[in-house]
Amino acid sequence: MRLKSSIFLWVSLATILPLTALVLGITAYSEYLHRQNVDQDIRSNMKNIISEMNFRLSYEREVIMSLASSPAMQQFSPVLIQAAEGDLHPEYFDETKKLNDFLAGFQHSVPDLDTVRVLDIDGNTLVKVRFGKHLPALFEGMQDVPLAEEELIDAEFLQWMLQLEANKLVYGQLPLSQRDYISGRELSLFNSIVPLTDTNNETIGFLTARAQGDQLDRILKTLPRSHQLKINIVELNPDNPLRHGMLLFSDDKYINFNELHEPDSKINYIIEDKLWTQLQSNRYGSYFHSKDSQRYYYQEFYPYANQLVSWAIILKLDNDLLAAPFQRIRSGLLAFALVALIISLILANMGARHIAEPIIKFSRTLKNYADGDTKLKELTYEGADELQELDVSFHYLAETLETAKDERDRAQKMMLQKAKLASIGEMAAGIGHEINNPLNNILSYTKLIKRDTPDLTNELEEDISGLKSEALRASRIVKGILNFARQVPPEYTQFDVTEWLNETLVLVKSDSNKHHVEMSLACNEDILLEGDRQQLQQVLLNLLINAIQASEKNQVVKLSAQKIEMEQIKIIVSDSGKGINKEDHDKIFDPFFTTKTVGEGSGLGLSISLGIVEYHHGVLKLESNKHGGTDAIMILPLHEA
Repeated sequence: MRLKSSIFLWVSLATILPLTALVLGITAYSEYLHRQNVDQDIRSNMKNIISEMNFRLSYEREVIMSLASSPAMQQFSPVLIQAAEGDLHPEYFDETKKLNDFLAGFQHSVPDLDTVRVLDIDGNTLVKVRFGKHLPALFEGMQDVPLAEEELIDAEFLQWMLQLEANKLVYGQLPLSQRDYISGRELSLFNSIVPLTDTNNETIGFLTARAQGDQLDRILKTLPRSHQLKINIVELNPDNPLRHGMLLFSDDKYINFNELHEPDSKINYIIEDKLWTQLQSNRYGSYFHSKDSQRYYYQEFYPYANQLVSWAIILKLDNDLLAAPFQRIRSGLLAFALVALIISLILANMGARHIAEPIIKFSRTLKNYADGDTKLKELTYEGADELQELDVSFHYLAETLETAKDERDRAQKMMLQKAKLASIGEMAAGIGHEINNPLNNILSYTKLIKRDTPDLTNELEEDISGLKSEALRASRIVKGILNFARQVPPEYTQFDVTEWLNETLVLVKSDSNKHHVEMSLACNEDILLEGDRQQLQQVLLNLLINAIQASEKNQVVKLSAQKIEMEQIKIIVSDSGKGINKEDHDKIFDPFFTTKTVGEGSGLGLSISLGIVEYHHGVLKLESNKHGGTDAIMILPLHEA
């Protein structure tokens, strides 16, 4: 694949396409959040609609209840009592006129109540006021009481009214009310019915009132609507198939509450069957109609306290209207991606010419360096950031190769050193065993000479003591050689580090006093260490004694311990002496190497200490410190490996 094509593909895959996908994803997520906000907003609109309608219906119920308990109705009670007994009250016409005038005036103050009736105990209309005008008593009933409209002949409905609780408002479909309107058409709202009682709380008649629905229409048309919502309100009345699903209010069909409704104006005629089924089974939710891209939100509302009849309030949202801004963003984004692809192709062609020539030159340099021309690593290349990075990588490669070569040389040197130490150890072990027996004999002979020569001169006794001292010194050297050769494995136990450090300081106190050197300890942690307590103490003793011997009078040897990473402990013995010479640094752990005067050391202390620490899977190293002295650093794992 040519460089130009590669760059174009990389730019497209690495920038434009991911950026386009990212923006599309962000747009989709933003649209999702917007839909959630719209859902919440529409639910809020739904609550406002229900709240306002419920407030209006509650207000009408309170008005009708106050009308039932008004003085005018109480003054009319004797007329109802006489009518219940089948007699005409002497002041029937005067009282009826007063009540008609009162109800007519009342309707003018509450215009939404289009028809108010006062019925006797048999359900016959004694007083009827409609649209602010009272209707005269033109009908004769079976009793002597004149009626404002024909007698009620629905015995089942009358029986239902007689069972109503006194002074409590209920709703029902009043058969008399149907006669006021064109046959075959339905009223939107039920009649309010309040049983009227006498002083003994016995039912003597009924007050009925029907709201026209103008106020509900006004509420639905004036309430603020977001997102151009359309409202449909449908009656859910499974017991009455004629009214079940009937539209009471519809923005789609231009239907209002204050109109008479055709029975076939049903919601299921304008929505699909799946939504109608869902609405009947689940009275709260939402539905998306993919065919016409409409989203429906619905909620059930119970307007009548004593009826199982309910209203379903349905809000319809045009989904295309909601998605239009995001669709425009997507279209613009795709156009941008196309333009960006064209520009990237042009830039790729220009960039390929700019980059290809330096790369070819650089490849020749690499080949020449591989052939052994190490001077080429001093060359540098200018140009694009990538070429400069490649140049840095080349120099890093050259330095790494040289570092690896140095490390290889050091590793070979270490292998030789270890082989030398191993051979010295084997030789030392053999020599130690051979020398140890004669030394024991010399010591025995010194004891025998002292015992068998009672009259020793001072001069002879000093010679014997010197002989014994030199034999003991040789024995100690042999013991160190044998310990170095054996490399005895550690016996692990757990011990407290602070206690162990203090104990070790006590062991070297005489040496520190002898050299007038002060000792200090810094360990403020409770640390438990698993290891060979005696062997590690031998290491620490060697380090402390070396530090004391390297220190000047009145100087301080500092001993510190602390936990470090990876469950390890770091122990430092720090002095302020002369430090380690550079030429001696690589030989300090060699057996028999020492900078002390003859008789002060065998040169095996650090070698043995190194072996003990390595057996514990630790590290022992000596470094120069800022005071010019030496830090002996021992790093050990806290737990057995």
